[in-house]
Amino acid sequence: MSQKVKLASHIVNASKAAKIAKASRLGIVVSAVLVFLIFSISYYGTMVGNFTFSVDGFARDAGITMYEYADRKEFRTRIVSEKVEDNHGMTGYCGTEYYDGSYGEEVCIPDDDVLGVDGPNNGESYIAHTFYVENAGDYMIDLSATINILSAVRGAEEALRVRVIINGVGVTYAKVQSERGVSPGELEPLTESFYSIDKVFYQEFLEMDVGEFIKVTVVVWYEGTDADHTNDLFGGGIKLDMKFSVTNVYKDRL
Repeated sequence: MSQKVKLASHIVNASKAAKIAKASRLGIVVSAVLVFLIFSISYYGTMVGNFTFSVDGFARDAGITMYEYADRKEFRTRIVSEKVEDNHGMTGYCGTEYYDGSYGEEVCIPDDDVLGVDGPNNGESYIAHTFYVENAGDYMIDLSATINILSAVRGAEEALRVRVIINGVGVTYAKVQSERGVSPGELEPLTESFYSIDKVFYQEFLEMDVGEFIKVTVVVWYEGTDADHTNDLFGGGIKLDMKFSVTNVYKDRL
């Protein structure tokens, strides 16, 4: 083979190698972009997702069902609240010694208003949802309810408040005060502490008879007067769910 032919062959091979390398680099870049987009969508969806209320499989099989409106029972096993992405602070302290009124009344959580409206009733910066849980099965049961923290970013759980109102009786849950608080390790005013590190709330309803129901209202907000409601919170978020489970079925009681 002549020297010119060999040189031409090397040039062709080098050109092919360069094209392959370029295509490989392009493929890597495209793949990286796609992975980034998928991760971003998944991350965004996880961090600011809706608040879901549901009954688990055992509860469903036992006849536990939910509905949002007392005047029309549209039975469901899963309810998804409308999403709220604004994490500006509200307050549950209006009318108490813990609120001096300096932020105005528009940041107050209207307890009476949210209780009087079935279904979703969100404000701009808080979630409010009322629904009913009924034993539509054939046997008396014991029921449990848990509110779980599925994910949290940028310390969003530190300033979180979750008010659970069951049959008209409400309790507000919060993490204990952090090092930023007036009394670190102590309860936030007018609250009970989270049930555990990943659970806001746990309650049992014993001997729930056939046809018996409970009315549940859940209100979720970031407490604007909390020492942990800082600029660090913006860009963060939290995702919660509330799960109902049956812990016992009284088949011997008809």
